[in-house]
Amino acid sequence: MADDDAIIRRRLLTRTSTVGKTGIKKCAETMLTLVDLLMDKSVDDVTCKQEMEALYWEMEHLEFEAKKTEIWNYTCDRELEEYETLNREIDASITKVMKEIEELKQKMIKEKMIRAYKEEYESIARVVNELPSRKEILVDIQDENKRLEDATTALEAVDGKLDMRIKQFALLMSTIQNLKATLDEDTVVHEDERQEDEDMEEEVEAKNAVSVNENGRSPSAS
Repeated sequence: MADDDAIIRRRLLTRTSTVGKTGIKKCAETMLTLVDLLMDKSVDDVTCKQEMEALYWEMEHLEFEAKKTEIWNYTCDRELEEYETLNREIDASITKVMKEIEELKQKMIKEKMIRAYKEEYESIARVVNELPSRKEILVDIQDENKRLEDATTALEAVDGKLDMRIKQFALLMSTIQNLKATLDEDTVVHEDERQEDEDMEEEVEAKNAVSVNENGRSPSAS
């Protein structure tokens, strides 16, 4: 308010009137001139009256300027109040808009999450749709169980045949071992017989040699 009073005072002191003079300064000059005229006895009443009317006019004009300034000041105060009200409304509007923006952000985040879940659901649904139905899966399971049973039966049959082959192989190995033992015994017997034959042949040859020697000596001795 002090600044406003200083501005108004300076405006009243320096504002130019319709006759090209300043407000209070012109009024003061007119008053001083009127005082000088009143003190000067050589000046007639008409001149004093004219100067008095000029002073009245300046005072009325000054009063008009003061009222206009007062009105202007009042208008400025009202405008300031309106500006403050408008500023509060703008602040409230900004706060409201910021709140709405935050709500929209949260809503957008939620919508993005829902959209992501929806896309994931659709992707899973496509994968599930590509898979066979539950009925087909049950049929496949039954087929696989049947194949498993057949394979189990075949495996049991193979195990039975394998056990039989193992027993037959064991019997064969036992027979082979027995045959080998028999062959070994026969070989030993043959070796013994051959050795005996060789011994007998050597003995016969020795006897024959002795006989030959004896026969050779007999004629010479006679």
